[in-house]
Amino acid sequence: MKFMADRTLGRLARKLRVLGFDVVYWGAGNLEGAFKTAQAEDRVLLTRSHKIQGKFDDLQVVMIEANDPREQVREILSRLHLQPAADKIFSRCIICNQELHPVPREEAVKKVPDFIYRSYDSFHACPRCRRLYWPGTHLERMRKEMEETISPPPHPPPSEGEG
Repeated sequence: MKFMADRTLGRLARKLRVLGFDVVYWGAGNLEGAFKTAQAEDRVLLTRSHKIQGKFDDLQVVMIEANDPREQVREILSRLHLQPAADKIFSRCIICNQELHPVPREEAVKKVPDFIYRSYDSFHACPRCRRLYWPGTHLERMRKEMEETISPPPHPPPSEGEG
Protein backbone atom coordinates (compact mmCIF):
# COMPACT_ATOMS: atom_id res chain seq x y z
CA MET A 1 0.00 0.00 0.00
CA LYS A 2 1.33 3.42 -0.98
CA PHE A 3 0.52 6.63 0.87
CA MET A 4 0.60 10.38 0.46
CA ALA A 5 0.76 12.41 3.68
CA ASP A 6 -0.41 16.00 3.49
CA ARG A 7 1.57 18.92 4.93
CA THR A 8 0.16 18.39 8.42
CA LEU A 9 1.67 14.90 8.70
CA GLY A 10 5.41 15.22 8.03
CA ARG A 11 6.49 13.40 11.18
CA LEU A 12 4.03 10.62 10.48
CA ALA A 13 5.45 10.25 6.96
CA ARG A 14 8.94 9.74 8.38
CA LYS A 15 7.79 7.15 10.92
CA LEU A 16 5.90 5.19 8.27
CA ARG A 17 9.02 5.25 6.07
CA VAL A 18 11.05 3.80 8.96
CA LEU A 19 8.53 0.94 8.96
CA GLY A 20 9.13 0.44 5.25
CA PHE A 21 5.99 2.01 3.82
CA ASP A 22 6.12 4.05 0.60
CA VAL A 23 5.00 7.52 1.76
CA VAL A 24 5.20 10.65 -0.37
CA TYR A 25 4.99 13.89 1.63
CA TRP A 26 2.91 16.66 0.08
CA GLY A 27 4.47 19.71 1.70
CA ALA A 28 3.61 22.41 -0.80
CA GLY A 29 0.56 23.47 -2.70
CA ASN A 30 -3.06 23.00 -1.86
CA LEU A 31 -4.96 19.87 -0.87
CA GLU A 32 -6.58 19.62 -4.30
CA GLY A 33 -3.10 19.11 -5.80
CA ALA A 34 -2.44 16.42 -3.21
CA PHE A 35 -5.73 14.70 -4.12
CA LYS A 36 -4.94 14.70 -7.83
CA THR A 37 -1.40 13.42 -7.32
CA ALA A 38 -2.51 10.71 -4.88
CA GLN A 39 -5.16 9.62 -7.34
CA ALA A 40 -2.73 9.57 -10.29
CA GLU A 41 -0.18 7.53 -8.29
CA ASP A 42 -2.76 5.20 -6.73
CA ARG A 43 -1.90 6.33 -3.18
CA VAL A 44 -4.02 6.49 -0.05
CA LEU A 45 -4.21 10.11 1.10
CA LEU A 46 -3.48 10.69 4.79
CA THR A 47 -4.76 13.99 6.14
CA ARG A 48 -6.01 15.74 9.24
CA SER A 49 -8.14 18.17 7.23
CA HIS A 50 -11.88 17.76 7.61
CA LYS A 51 -12.45 20.00 4.57
CA ILE A 52 -12.09 17.08 2.19
CA GLN A 53 -14.95 14.87 3.31
CA GLY A 54 -16.99 13.81 0.30
CA LYS A 55 -14.94 15.73 -2.26
CA PHE A 56 -13.16 12.80 -3.88
CA ASP A 57 -15.23 9.65 -3.93
CA ASP A 58 -12.78 7.68 -6.07
CA LEU A 59 -9.81 8.33 -3.77
CA GLN A 60 -9.13 6.46 -0.54
CA VAL A 61 -8.65 9.05 2.19
CA VAL A 62 -7.78 8.31 5.79
CA MET A 63 -8.64 11.07 8.23
CA ILE A 64 -6.07 11.01 11.01
CA GLU A 65 -7.49 11.98 14.39
CA ALA A 66 -4.51 11.51 16.73
CA ASN A 67 -2.06 14.35 17.42
CA ASP A 68 0.95 12.28 18.47
CA PRO A 69 2.86 10.73 15.51
CA ARG A 70 3.21 7.40 17.32
CA GLU A 71 -0.53 7.30 17.93
CA GLN A 72 -1.05 8.25 14.28
CA VAL A 73 1.00 5.23 13.21
CA ARG A 74 -1.09 2.98 15.46
CA GLU A 75 -4.26 4.53 14.06
CA ILE A 76 -3.26 3.79 10.45
CA LEU A 77 -2.06 0.26 11.15
CA SER A 78 -5.25 -0.54 13.03
CA ARG A 79 -7.73 1.10 10.65
CA LEU A 80 -6.14 -0.35 7.51
CA HIS A 81 -5.28 -3.72 9.13
CA LEU A 82 -1.60 -3.39 8.23
CA GLN A 83 1.43 -5.05 9.73
CA PRO A 84 4.91 -3.79 8.78
CA ALA A 85 7.01 -6.42 7.02
CA ALA A 86 10.11 -7.17 9.10
CA ASP A 87 12.37 -7.19 6.02
CA LYS A 88 11.14 -3.70 4.98
CA ILE A 89 11.82 -1.89 8.25
CA PHE A 90 14.65 0.64 7.77
CA SER A 91 14.61 0.01 4.01
CA ARG A 92 13.64 3.55 2.91
CA CYS A 93 15.26 6.95 3.15
CA ILE A 94 13.39 8.82 5.86
CA ILE A 95 14.04 12.10 4.02
CA CYS A 96 13.00 11.38 0.43
CA ASN A 97 11.26 7.97 0.55
CA GLN A 98 13.55 6.13 -1.88
CA GLU A 99 14.50 2.51 -1.25
CA LEU A 100 17.99 2.27 0.21
CA HIS A 101 20.74 0.26 -1.48
CA PRO A 102 23.75 -1.37 0.15
CA VAL A 103 27.05 0.29 -0.68
CA PRO A 104 30.50 -1.23 -0.36
CA ARG A 105 32.24 -0.08 2.79
CA GLU A 106 35.07 1.40 0.69
CA GLU A 107 32.63 3.84 -0.92
CA ALA A 108 31.73 5.25 2.50
CA VAL A 109 35.32 6.06 3.53
CA LYS A 110 35.31 9.73 2.45
CA LYS A 111 31.61 10.27 3.11
CA VAL A 112 31.36 9.50 6.83
CA PRO A 113 33.46 10.54 9.82
CA ASP A 114 36.54 8.36 10.43
CA PHE A 115 35.22 6.91 13.70
CA ILE A 116 32.00 5.84 11.94
CA TYR A 117 33.96 4.20 9.13
CA ARG A 118 36.12 2.33 11.65
CA SER A 119 33.12 1.28 13.75
CA TYR A 120 30.73 -0.09 11.13
CA ASP A 121 30.90 -2.53 8.23
CA SER A 122 27.45 -2.04 6.77
CA PHE A 123 26.35 1.08 4.88
CA HIS A 124 23.27 1.88 2.80
CA ALA A 125 22.68 4.88 0.55
CA CYS A 126 19.71 6.69 -0.86
CA PRO A 127 19.97 6.89 -4.64
CA ARG A 128 18.17 10.25 -4.76
CA CYS A 129 19.60 12.39 -1.94
CA ARG A 130 22.81 10.35 -1.46
CA ARG A 131 22.31 10.26 2.31
CA LEU A 132 24.25 7.39 3.95
CA TYR A 133 22.86 5.19 6.67
CA TRP A 134 24.67 2.81 9.03
CA PRO A 135 23.55 0.74 12.05
CA GLY A 136 24.57 3.25 14.73
CA THR A 137 23.14 3.72 18.20
CA HIS A 138 20.26 5.73 16.72
CA LEU A 139 19.11 2.57 14.95
CA GLU A 140 18.55 0.74 18.23
CA ARG A 141 16.67 3.72 19.68
CA MET A 142 14.48 3.92 16.57
CA ARG A 143 13.93 0.15 16.54
CA LYS A 144 12.83 0.22 20.19
CA GLU A 145 10.50 3.15 19.54
CA MET A 146 8.96 1.42 16.52
CA GLU A 147 8.53 -1.87 18.42
CA GLU A 148 6.75 0.00 21.21
CA THR A 149 4.65 1.84 18.64
CA ILE A 150 3.45 -1.19 16.70
CA SER A 151 3.08 -3.57 19.64
CA PRO A 152 -0.41 -3.78 21.06
CA PRO A 153 -0.71 -1.91 24.33
CA PRO A 154 -0.52 -4.16 27.40
CA HIS A 155 -3.86 -5.03 28.94
CA PRO A 156 -4.27 -3.58 32.41
CA PRO A 157 -4.67 -6.17 35.16
CA PRO A 158 -8.29 -6.82 36.12
CA SER A 159 -9.42 -4.73 39.04
CA GLU A 160 -10.66 -6.25 42.28
CA GLY A 161 -14.03 -7.88 41.94
CA GLU A 162 -13.66 -8.64 38.22
CA GLY A 163 -13.19 -12.16 37.19
